[in-house]
Amino acid sequence: MAAMQPPAKRCRTEDLDGAGPVIPCTPGEALAATPAMLRRMLDVIELEVLPKTERGVALGNKVFGAAILDARASSEAASSSLLPTVIAETNHETLCPLYHGEVYTIKQWSESLPPDKRPCPAESLFLSTHEPCCMCISAIVWAGFKKVFYLFPYESTRDQGIPHDIDIMQELWQVPRYAQRNKFCSLAGLLDLIAGCPPEDQVEFSETVDRITSRYEVLARRYHAEKSSNPKNTLAFD
Repeated sequence: MAAMQPPAKRCRTEDLDGAGPVIPCTPGEALAATPAMLRRMLDVIELEVLPKTERGVALGNKVFGAAILDARASSEAASSSLLPTVIAETNHETLCPLYHGEVYTIKQWSESLPPDKRPCPAESLFLSTHEPCCMCISAIVWAGFKKVFYLFPYESTRDQGIPHDIDIMQELWQVPRYAQRNKFCSLAGLLDLIAGCPPEDQVEFSETVDRITSRYEVLARRYHAEKSSNPKNTLAFD
């Protein structure tokens, strides 16, 4: 089965609200994923990241999580050995406001796994539950990861009551989002990739995404309902 590729997203060069021309970036590699890879990534989110996020939200943290997967195995490998999990983690902002899901995952990956016991970043896939914010994508780049996949785009994050990703991008740089393909890394949304799958796979994946989305919506409502009474919530952006 051929790997699915999302629609091409070009670098922006036009003026944005009179801010002047945006310097064009160097387009990077377009990411692709087979249905087996997509199935595996959705399983990691649902079965490994989400349980940690449920415990994290109970402690007052946000709903974002991430995982690092070993991409050295062939895409034709058996499902049990395809993209094995190196580490899966969740948001820990009540410990430190910088501990977004992706940043905390990188921290734990770096501190708890010796270099000879983990694949190098270039041989890994970075999987985020939500499209990484500007801080997190910078951390991912600085850590050396080249391939990044995410489930929920910024618009879904906004609808879950956390619009700060979009707001910061607009206020600091007057752009709606960073380039998804650049010389440092390439990103792809799972929803875009699923849309390019055969119909029978789309049905299965849509059911899985609906199930995952329902759980995240419950967690988002709980976070917002409890954040004001949480003494550990001292965040500038809650």
